[in-house]
Amino acid sequence: METKYLTVLADCCQRIFSEMTRTEVVNVSIKKDERFQEIYAVAQVAPYEDFPQKVSGIFFLGFTDEHLAVAVASAIAENLGFPPLSQFDDRARDALNEMVNTTMGHVVTRWDKMGFRVRFKPPVSAKNVNIKDPAFASQEAYRITLDLGGERVVFTVTFTDADRQQCRRRILVVDDSGIIRALLAKYLIEAGFAVEVAEDGAAALDKYQGFRPHLTIMDLNMPRMGGLEAIQEISLSDPQARFIVLTSTARRDEEMIARTQNVLAYVLKPVKIHEFLLLIREALG
Repeated sequence: METKYLTVLADCCQRIFSEMTRTEVVNVSIKKDERFQEIYAVAQVAPYEDFPQKVSGIFFLGFTDEHLAVAVASAIAENLGFPPLSQFDDRARDALNEMVNTTMGHVVTRWDKMGFRVRFKPPVSAKNVNIKDPAFASQEAYRITLDLGGERVVFTVTFTDADRQQCRRRILVVDDSGIIRALLAKYLIEAGFAVEVAEDGAAALDKYQGFRPHLTIMDLNMPRMGGLEAIQEISLSDPQARFIVLTSTARRDEEMIARTQNVLAYVLKPVKIHEFLLLIREALG
């Protein structure tokens, strides 16, 4: 990634962090991360790509200590007029996500004026992020460190070109539950997959054509268009499409129909993440 873009990113990280937490940043450093930090206890992860889809990467705000993540989230909450926070819960995640979203909004605006047009996906919160996982291993990474005078906050941005990007398997997650979409997206991204999500079958049809996933995880009971109908429609346009059904029901007629439509597995909720990831890797060979 070119230095001028990193400079803009570092400036936005420092300025938005200071404004939203009312914390003085003593020093800002930018460094190519040759020796990755093994584990971040808490991270807000936001994938990005440019419009021609020649480059992609991941931006994340990482904390090696969960207590520091809570302290930063609490400072953001108090600055916005809410009570302080004492634990890493949904309110803390929302506060950190708001800061990441705001930072990325400013970055995208300035990068766009420089001719680098990118789009970011909404950040998801993750714990125990190992930057040596496949999601990061093939990418250049740059670390932006904000020195707070005793504590440090680390923003990291990764960068990969189109040739290396082709190696990442693409998965489309279709479910009307926002919680399930976020949960699966988080773990799939951490496992090294490129992920898109859709809230129902109709949205899945639109997403499928542009994203062309290697595998689609499909719920069945959804508004507007159910999963079986979406599977049939997608299969008409792409006979090679492959699916895993993830649903809360176990109707025999639905399962029989699903298995005639390139459905590799029929899984009942609640999902066991570790077993589900193994199933996905088997499905993708």
